[in-house]
Amino acid sequence: MSFKYFPLLLGLTFITGCDEKGGGSTTTTASPPVPVRVTAVEKRELFDETVAIGTLRSQESVDVSSNVTDRVESLHFDDGQEVKKGQLLAQLASDEETAAIKMVDAELAEERREVARLEVLAERDAIAGVTLDERRTRSEIAIASLARMQAMLDDRRIVAPFDGIVGLRRISPGAMAEPGTIITTIDQIDPMKLDFQVPEVFLTELSAGTKLQANSAAFDGETFAATVSTIDTRIDPVTRSVTVRALIPNSEKRLRPGMLLTVKLKRNQRTTLVIPERAVVSVGSNQSVYLLNDGIVNLVEIKLGSRIPGYVEITDGLVEGRQIVTDGVLSLEDGAKVTVAGSFEGVTPAFDPTATPTF
Repeated sequence: MSFKYFPLLLGLTFITGCDEKGGGSTTTTASPPVPVRVTAVEKRELFDETVAIGTLRSQESVDVSSNVTDRVESLHFDDGQEVKKGQLLAQLASDEETAAIKMVDAELAEERREVARLEVLAERDAIAGVTLDERRTRSEIAIASLARMQAMLDDRRIVAPFDGIVGLRRISPGAMAEPGTIITTIDQIDPMKLDFQVPEVFLTELSAGTKLQANSAAFDGETFAATVSTIDTRIDPVTRSVTVRALIPNSEKRLRPGMLLTVKLKRNQRTTLVIPERAVVSVGSNQSVYLLNDGIVNLVEIKLGSRIPGYVEITDGLVEGRQIVTDGVLSLEDGAKVTVAGSFEGVTPAFDPTATPTF
């Protein structure tokens, strides 16, 4: 046999082999069902959340200082001590005022005795009435002088103006205190005031008694309950925001003035349909999901509402209880056959950059 016919024979052999296998090169095989995971459309309690940044303030707060210039004789508190209203905090030198009070007190006693003696004489018409009036005036002057000296003495006794907790001591015994010299601070921190600002459009959502939630970076993951107490009467014309004041119980004295808190305001609470966000398929400008019907999926257009981590609200296009595809949507088309390989296992946890990687 000549070698020039050898390629032709090989081609005939290849065609014959294909025919013996039933014409596989010309017959189309149906695609197998696509394995997917599904979940049911369900109803949940949803709300719109507004987040604001607030600053904690004391219920009452004051810098304790002296009204006069004098030497600090003694201090009667420790750093961080709880004190009661009227409790002595600091005593300034008061020897001169004490001595002056004794002198004026003695003068007043003398004037009162003289007034009593003249009153007896006046009843007998033994003295002129003007003489008695002069003594009474001098007695009243002595009373005023005594009150003045007592006020000067009280200025040298520095007391707590209200119940609270004193801060750090800023002065030592023997130092010279002057008006404006801070001796310590006092804060009343139960409850605490939380001031924050919200846009004016939320005014209708807020009123005295509205419940809020607040979080602090100092207490990771802990939520503090707050209640709106007052809304400012004025709106900032530049930012168009209003200042809101809420109260936070602080019986354990953990929160401190000046702390920064994140405030969460829940609005428009409602019961609505919710599906996993990963089930949504974008088709142009429309949003759709694959609805399961007896092993076949149909692409159904839906309307979306609010979003929460991992889930989305459905405002139109679905009813409660229907099965939709959550995993495997990229391999589907309208009318495709599927097989249910499992149920939706939950959303993927948010990335935590501090977590230890696993391999």
